[in-house]
Amino acid sequence: MPAHYRATFTSELRNVGLARRSIAGFASVCGFSEPEVADIRLAAGEALSNAVEHGRGRRVGAFSVACSYDDDVLTIEVRDSGDGFAAPPDPGTIAPDPRGRGFGLFLMRRLMDDVSFTRNGTTVRLVRRHAGERSGG
Repeated sequence: MPAHYRATFTSELRNVGLARRSIAGFASVCGFSEPEVADIRLAAGEALSNAVEHGRGRRVGAFSVACSYDDDVLTIEVRDSGDGFAAPPDPGTIAPDPRGRGFGLFLMRRLMDDVSFTRNGTTVRLVRRHAGERSGG
């Protein structure tokens, strides 16, 4: 069973689907059930869409995906080449604004066991444990 997956993509919207399918395939091979894979696919898709939307800047951007699986825990890191953003500090206060912005962050936090941002928001780390190992998600 693979323990790691890495890939780099240009910041084009069409690459979001390719990266999302790659992450879902990796999760499936790691033994996650189809409902778990669906949650992972959706959460990863939100992180990937944000990487494309916010990661371009003035030049053609890129984003990378790194997945690892160890001790029944899947970790996904999506890194973009943009300027970053200030992530909301309190996960309990994240809700979409009236324009619908922020819904992706809300979904990621609902579907995954842990979501964190580093490098000024240019790296998103998603963590998902198997259902039997989850702490409350």
